[in-house]
Amino acid sequence: MAAVYAITNLIQPQELTHDYVIPNAFDNRVVESVANDVAEAAIQSGVARKKPK
Repeated sequence: MAAVYAITNLIQPQELTHDYVIPNAFDNRVVESVANDVAEAAIQSGVARKKPK
């Protein structure tokens, strides 16, 4: 779920259109956002203990 929230939070409400509801697959922000949010969720849930670098 953390990955889904990370992706949906990349698009601001004013950017939403009928054909733009998720970021482009080549949007560089997706990788960093998903990685950070999934890592944080893993730490919060207890499945990981070390924060990423």
